[in-house]
Amino acid sequence: MSPVTRFCLPVLFASLAAGMAQGALVLNGASTITHNLRVQPIIVQQAGAQGGATATYFGNSTQQGSIEGYVDAIWAQAGIDVTFLTPTSYVSSFAYNGSPADYSSTARPTVDLNTIVSNGPVHSDPTVLNMFFVEVVPGFPFTSLDTSNGLAFLDANGVAMYVGSNLLGFTEGLEVIASVVSHEIGHNLGLDHIVEGENLMQAGGSPNEGERISAAQRATIFTDNVGTDGFNLLVAIPEPTTGVLGVVALGLTLIRRRR
Repeated sequence: MSPVTRFCLPVLFASLAAGMAQGALVLNGASTITHNLRVQPIIVQQAGAQGGATATYFGNSTQQGSIEGYVDAIWAQAGIDVTFLTPTSYVSSFAYNGSPADYSSTARPTVDLNTIVSNGPVHSDPTVLNMFFVEVVPGFPFTSLDTSNGLAFLDANGVAMYVGSNLLGFTEGLEVIASVVSHEIGHNLGLDHIVEGENLMQAGGSPNEGERISAAQRATIFTDNVGTDGFNLLVAIPEPTTGVLGVVALGLTLIRRRR
């Protein structure tokens, strides 16, 4: 297992770099699911003349299922179900790693996130969160295959993610990816960094790391500010009618009899 490191770079929007695999996720209890958040993964690829390299996503189907399950468990604390749509591709060397500039050792400008989102193939539905998977996240230099980091707009739509491929090879690495993805989603939904042990929105490198979401943070998430904000990314799940509830109850009864 390769060692991974955790650190944070303070930036204009909000960012997190993560590693230091450390066992199971640290969560509060799940809440009743009342809203859905749909995420459009956009996997960025270099232009062919530069080799056609593709940013890492969530690995194979098993690894992807685990990461998405962890993200769901984290956001169930706030009563939010997260659905990842079928990934789309985007060929852009600039979006991929900031080409023609070299960010192998120098931090990429944070303003590049504006350009990536403005020029990229964002979803036609404005309530779908656009998540670009890139090789070098704005606000960071290239880190390593043992890390994951991201940069997100605060209380708005758009995020860039880097997934180090080495993290896909073990459970704690998958949890790190899910934690960073969930942290960036938190920024999109209006949450800033917080100094609170075991909280999802701690900056990287904070002590007592975890993925808890507090009641105060849930209140912030569900505050609908003037204009378009993170609240608009959430789609309310209609409450079932009495008839539907009856069917569901019957279904559960039948399932309990299957032993």
